[in-house]
Amino acid sequence: MAPAPAYVKILLAVGQIVLALFYGTLGTVFTLLHLLRSGREKFFRRVERPTPPQVALDPIYGEHKMLKLKSSNVTLHYVSKGTSDQPLMLFVHGFPECWYAWRYQMKYFSKNYRVVAIDQRGYGLSSKPSSIGDYKVELLARDVADVVEQLGHQSCVLVGHDWGAIVSWTVAMLYPAVVDKLIILNVPHPAAYQANLSLAQLRKSWYIFFYQTPFIPELFFQANDMNIFNGVFYTKPMGLINKGNINSEDLEVFKYTFAQKGTPRAAINYYRALFRNQKAELSKPVTMPVLIIWGCQDGALGEELADGSIKYCSDVQLKKIRNASHWVQQDEPDEVNRYMEAFLNEKSTSK
Repeated sequence: MAPAPAYVKILLAVGQIVLALFYGTLGTVFTLLHLLRSGREKFFRRVERPTPPQVALDPIYGEHKMLKLKSSNVTLHYVSKGTSDQPLMLFVHGFPECWYAWRYQMKYFSKNYRVVAIDQRGYGLSSKPSSIGDYKVELLARDVADVVEQLGHQSCVLVGHDWGAIVSWTVAMLYPAVVDKLIILNVPHPAAYQANLSLAQLRKSWYIFFYQTPFIPELFFQANDMNIFNGVFYTKPMGLINKGNINSEDLEVFKYTFAQKGTPRAAINYYRALFRNQKAELSKPVTMPVLIIWGCQDGALGEELADGSIKYCSDVQLKKIRNASHWVQQDEPDEVNRYMEAFLNEKSTSK
């Protein structure tokens, strides 16, 4: 693919700045109105969460461990079940989630795989580097490559959703030998996002531009004891179709993660780093077998982005789940697991 002319790059950069200023201003006004409506006491209400909810400690998911990565000295929290002689299935979560977003898949696939779900850098008990540059996607991808090696494996089945999918696409591009098969949930290939960007999609992506504002997004996120989680998981346009699949106890696991000091800022810094460090080499095709699973009731990403991702994969299957939201692996776990299992059982000569 030929690089875009310089004037196109300049126009895109200017457009991004304008959108960041617009949505940053809009988001700031909305946050201030939220403060005035709620009152200071309610807006700044925070519940201390010093220990994980019991549901997160259920041994059915595995053991909680920490791993210091050789390339960065970043320490990651992860949950693991299985042994090193089993093939590795590595799960990478999105925003605003944690390892627990994969609970349905971990239970199902632990019979045949060593299942490992990480908390990415910046989340929960994992290290939280202070600089925005510490959250560049290529560094997040290197974290994943380090995890595979340091757990004693040469490669893995890599499964990513939301931000975890962005990272997983990047691992597949930069460290292809690490990935036997790639499973992506509800995030397009980066080149497909750029190629299919429309006004409608820009409106859906408003939060990316809002998150470029200093301080205010973190304040908004934490308002009223992180009440935003109720909106994200239970109400339109983002909420689950099958709302019972994330109950109040599950919600507490995500809130516990974001109650850890520095997590809201670190998680939002992913978007800031992405906005400031866009690289053409992170948009090349991937060569290993790929399964894309797409919940079609996604309020943040249009279905056309899933279709557009096919051309950037040498060996790909796309499975759409009509009655599932962006949180597809929690919304329709049985269907997601069936698609994953069928894909994993297929023989492939792509690699």
